[in-house]
Amino acid sequence: MSDINEVAKLVEVSKMYYEDNMTQAEIGRKIQVSRPLVSKMLSRAKELGIVKIEIRSLFSSNDLIMGQIRNVFNIKGGVIVPQGKTEYITKQTVLNHSIQYIKDMLAETKSVGLGWGYTIGALVDGLEKIEDASRYEGEICPLIGTANIPNKSYHPNDLVRIFSNSTGLKPSFIYAPAFPTTKEEKDIYLQTENFRSIDEQWDSLDIVIMAVGNFPSVPDQATASRFGKKLIQEKAVGVFLSYYFNKDGKIIKSKDDHVMHISLEKLSRAKKVIAICINASVDAIIGVLRTGFVTHIIMDEKTATEVIMNKV
Repeated sequence: MSDINEVAKLVEVSKMYYEDNMTQAEIGRKIQVSRPLVSKMLSRAKELGIVKIEIRSLFSSNDLIMGQIRNVFNIKGGVIVPQGKTEYITKQTVLNHSIQYIKDMLAETKSVGLGWGYTIGALVDGLEKIEDASRYEGEICPLIGTANIPNKSYHPNDLVRIFSNSTGLKPSFIYAPAFPTTKEEKDIYLQTENFRSIDEQWDSLDIVIMAVGNFPSVPDQATASRFGKKLIQEKAVGVFLSYYFNKDGKIIKSKDDHVMHISLEKLSRAKKVIAICINASVDAIIGVLRTGFVTHIIMDEKTATEVIMNKV
């Protein structure tokens, strides 16, 4: 049995080594013992249970929190990603898990619909960098037209092309702007053979991959001309595929909203709708889960815990 003085010294040494990142030599100089003795003290701390080392898989999920999310919001599944030491590491970990999670699904997938935005752009870039010769059968198409924004993350055809090159899925493209100025302009695109073909693909999607964003959104996505003050009046908290919603999960609509994107009816028929949440606020995640369209979600442990705590 170790006495209280020994335990206190072992705790002190363990904190210096594991929390303060001091080397064994530095610790030895500080407490005036040899480096080998410090090593023995650290081993003794493990034996007594003062120090417990947990090795977590690169691709793991907190199943307990995921179960709570499933029960509260009635979704099918997803991944709750372990927290990293910094916000940047956490975001990269969520992104890496998202890539692996989606790749694992592609073998049994025939039709994929791809969203847009910075998160989807980062996902596609990450997918492109993976040295993997795997090729999959099936098709991939964009879920929204192209925005008049220089960033390629809002050019769905480019995202689809890169995704296709990285996976072997056959690409289809949409030749229409995301935000036609008028209903008459939108009607012209609706009658094109290209749009009818894409619209037909939207009828039978196995997987939808989309990101959840916040309101106000960056870029703005022409919200002033589409909604006026409605988004503020109806307390919008988030956006997906340029559909804005409030914390109750209500989609906010406007007679001046003429976006070229998949209809909510067709989105609801997709077998799996994967929402990736990297920069989304807690309110935006709660709201999107309440819309009823999401079937699978990917986010970090801290955010997931806050979602459960703030669900009311």
